[in-house]
Amino acid sequence: MKKKHIIWSRIWLLIFIIFIIIFKYNFNNKSIFFSYPWTKIEFAWEKVPMDSNYFFNQERFDKEFFITSYNIYQVILYIKRSPLYMPYIEKKLKENDIPDDFKYLAIAESALLNNALSTATAAWIWQFMPDTAKRFWLRVDDKVDERYNAEKEADAAIKYFKVLYKDLKDWTLVARAYNRWENGIKNAMEKQKVSNFYDLYLNDETSRYVFRILAIKYVMQDYESKKWVIDKLIWDKYYPSETKTIKINKIDDLYDFASKNNTNYKNIKLLNPWIIWDSLPEWKWEIKINK
Repeated sequence: MKKKHIIWSRIWLLIFIIFIIIFKYNFNNKSIFFSYPWTKIEFAWEKVPMDSNYFFNQERFDKEFFITSYNIYQVILYIKRSPLYMPYIEKKLKENDIPDDFKYLAIAESALLNNALSTATAAWIWQFMPDTAKRFWLRVDDKVDERYNAEKEADAAIKYFKVLYKDLKDWTLVARAYNRWENGIKNAMEKQKVSNFYDLYLNDETSRYVFRILAIKYVMQDYESKKWVIDKLIWDKYYPSETKTIKINKIDDLYDFASKNNTNYKNIKLLNPWIIWDSLPEWKWEIKINK
């Protein structure tokens, strides 16, 4: 009995050693852990000052980078969700001459979670408040909430960035103002008599926002250099369904509409989460259905 116990102990020890070797090979040598960016840190074509006069920037970036890079499961979800939204966002940013770094703002806002809703009622990928959404021509009422239309909400975010840049003339301030409200940033700058984000004294939560975006940027960029390994470890990413668009002026009954178009109510709601009610009023609507 004792001999049998020794044999099993050795077997389990061998299994443990094999596991450690495999883990070390996959996660260290192949590196799912993300590398610290030793080159200069930039946001929106602007170098982040890190010299002795701005030593706190280094500390803030380090804190956000380590929090983000070691939250492996969350970064994996960023990676897996990215194909759902990033191609459209990248295309629109490029078309409007807005720095590509602003795509990471969407991740910072919502983690690309398709049901993200804050306690302050900011919704979906870009976390638009109802009033801000209406300001940029998104319909938000008890029947329709176009904040949940990925393309329309991204278009509204692009318009908002452009309005902010016209006013603030600085992309880093635009990113900060998007989250805090532009008048709050402008008032702080006037009171403190400074002209850029890095000279502003702000509360800790407000100050860390840009550095959180930066941390996400450099983790996601490091993923791109290691994707041939990481993609083998995280299984498939999420990709949009193949859909077609139906243009319609009104829907009296969404259940009936689904049946007549050879689909079902569930798919209509999942592909068009902006439809809140079971009908649509008179307007020029575009409905996605599966091909």
